[in-house]
Amino acid sequence: MESSFKYPKDFLWGLATSAGQIEGAATEDGRTPSIWDVFATKPGKIFKGETPTVACDSYHRFDRDLEMLKYIGVNSYRMSISWSRVLPEGTGKLNPLGLDYYKRCFEKLLKANITPNVTLYHWDLPQVLEEKGGWVNRDSIEWFGEYAEKMFREFGDLIPLWTTVNEPIATYVGYALGGFAPGHTNEVWGNQARHNILVAHGKAVEAFREENLKDSKIGVVIDIWKRHAITDSPEDAALVIDEDERNWKFYCDPILAGKYSDYLLDRLTKEGTVMQMKPHDFELTSQTLDFFGLNVYNRVPVSVNAQAKADFSQGGNFLNNRTEYYPDALYEAVKLLHELYDIKIPVYVTENGTYSIGAEKVDENGMVEDDDRIKYVSGFLKSLEKALAEGYDIRGYYLWSLMDNFEWSAGSNFKFGITQLDKETMELKPKKSAYFYKDYINSKK
Repeated sequence: MESSFKYPKDFLWGLATSAGQIEGAATEDGRTPSIWDVFATKPGKIFKGETPTVACDSYHRFDRDLEMLKYIGVNSYRMSISWSRVLPEGTGKLNPLGLDYYKRCFEKLLKANITPNVTLYHWDLPQVLEEKGGWVNRDSIEWFGEYAEKMFREFGDLIPLWTTVNEPIATYVGYALGGFAPGHTNEVWGNQARHNILVAHGKAVEAFREENLKDSKIGVVIDIWKRHAITDSPEDAALVIDEDERNWKFYCDPILAGKYSDYLLDRLTKEGTVMQMKPHDFELTSQTLDFFGLNVYNRVPVSVNAQAKADFSQGGNFLNNRTEYYPDALYEAVKLLHELYDIKIPVYVTENGTYSIGAEKVDENGMVEDDDRIKYVSGFLKSLEKALAEGYDIRGYYLWSLMDNFEWSAGSNFKFGITQLDKETMELKPKKSAYFYKDYINSKK
């Protein structure tokens, strides 16, 4: 991809993963199960009954991951901490072996001049806390606050960038829709859980400020999938509003505007699924942040007309995985954040990428030819350049993901990695996209 665009001097080029998807070692060195370890044992929940017990074995092979990060040439790595590895009971006593593992990881990254960008919660609640009601229990706000405070105290001098929560919508999917851990299908629980996690996010930010970590910054990561009407009908326009309100705005509004919208509260009240809230909650949800982490993958075309949806899926600019190729999603999401919320803080694109399904195409030398991924990332990088050229303050871009991993309910069937994991040798092998990303970063230095 030829581009003469000049990025800001300290721009962070990264790759992203999460503990629950890559670490494995699920029962080793004092770690207790997360909700995903338990969910994966339930029949029919994960592709082919796979579990994250071994995953990519990164707990034993962090040096392998680090060498690949260095080879590709990134200067930042977004990873998460496994809550149940450092706090086996969810609260209370810390696990020294878990702490030692992360301390080694962070120190090795810093030695390699790779900035750690660390997420406290990437969907893997300790099962012991789920058994106490999980995120539906309002005590979860205090549980998370305690966990966050302890991590800031242990690693505050090592981590320049902290994220409280990754994609809180996953909590709703897990408690209301059943598609993610812990697998409940209760709309009231889902709304309460996602409200509580937003307040817990604020509790963590409050703890961060109290620690006074002068060389660190804290933010949150929210995925924005903007709805677009397929037709010009009033019904489709209304559907766009409704779905935006119930999805990304549910999280952005309390954090960036200090409240839920009247529209949302009115609808949930009428449906009998509104959350129990306390007045102080929104002082916490709207704590001042140092940055906004944007996960952006695509837009979501919607219509009340089933035929319109069917027609939409039959043509146009699509990747082989049947997702639409719409790189403007990045630019539009950044613009939306500024126009709707007038944010004054920098944005990091904390996740962006695409997946292949099943076996990938391999050339005669054994290299994965993931041309769709290169096309996708190229387009989104152009969208990123456009946003930067217009003056938007974007400080970094993280490609999801470093490696093919345990892709939640899709298991190993969905492959997001720019490197291929050999399940027998546990070695990582660059795909064609890894060389593309390596060359692109190098051309921008």
